[in-house]
Amino acid sequence: MNTDTTRTENDAIVEQARQAAGPALLDTAAGGELAVFHTPTGLEVVDLDADKYARRADRPRRKQGTTVVRDVRSFAQYYRKHSDEHSEVYVILDEGLIIAVLDAHQPEPDAPRWGDHVLQLRLTPTEAWQRWGAQNRRLLPQVAFAEFLEDNLDDLASQPVPAAEVLEIARTFQARTKVSFSSGIVQASGDIRLKYEETTDATGGARGELTVPNEFAVALAAFDDTDRYLIRARLRHRIEGGNLRLMYILDRPEEHLREAVKTVVEKVEAEIGVQIMRGAPPT
Repeated sequence: MNTDTTRTENDAIVEQARQAAGPALLDTAAGGELAVFHTPTGLEVVDLDADKYARRADRPRRKQGTTVVRDVRSFAQYYRKHSDEHSEVYVILDEGLIIAVLDAHQPEPDAPRWGDHVLQLRLTPTEAWQRWGAQNRRLLPQVAFAEFLEDNLDDLASQPVPAAEVLEIARTFQARTKVSFSSGIVQASGDIRLKYEETTDATGGARGELTVPNEFAVALAAFDDTDRYLIRARLRHRIEGGNLRLMYILDRPEEHLREAVKTVVEKVEAEIGVQIMRGAPPT
């Protein structure tokens, strides 16, 4: 008898038996599952939690993914549905971003969790806030400046200058298009006195003055979940070649925006009953 031939035949029978037995299923410490196959080249391990295999199951093994909402009510609704006693919430103030890690680590040293089921509240400034922010510190021709004020009249505060007065100033700028401005003086009262000369032949070069306040104020809500903030706007001007250009400078809008984020954080804390930490979750 040829022992080598017998051994080869026996090995083949053993290999067939191994393959017929099917894979061995092993549970992992993280709650997943591995399938171990016998192959002619050795053992092959397959992670059944990999996407191409996990999606064949009837349902996922665990919750994961990032959900993004836009207001406090939606955040609270989702959080109450999916959170547990170990969920954590963070806020990045400068980004206006509130992050809830719904499957955060448990306190026991041997009970970590994946931390990849996440809820985010991304605060988006209101359209009015964005409009005023986009034109802040930008010198505009007098007509464009006047049209901007007129288009956003509803955002003007009643103090220190009534909205009706600001509208009248805007219309005056629109009417004074055929003039050449010569100088602008800041008076003791703080108002700006602009001197101009008509450039049309019909008036014979008549001269005049126009007095405008050096500041006004706007009332803007930073986010949908916040009240309006009263923000001072200082008026500045520049005369170049007889042409007048104007701009406003909002008083510390970044601080108001940061305070608005804090207000939203307080509302979220009241809704979900959890103290929000300043910072970002582990990545």
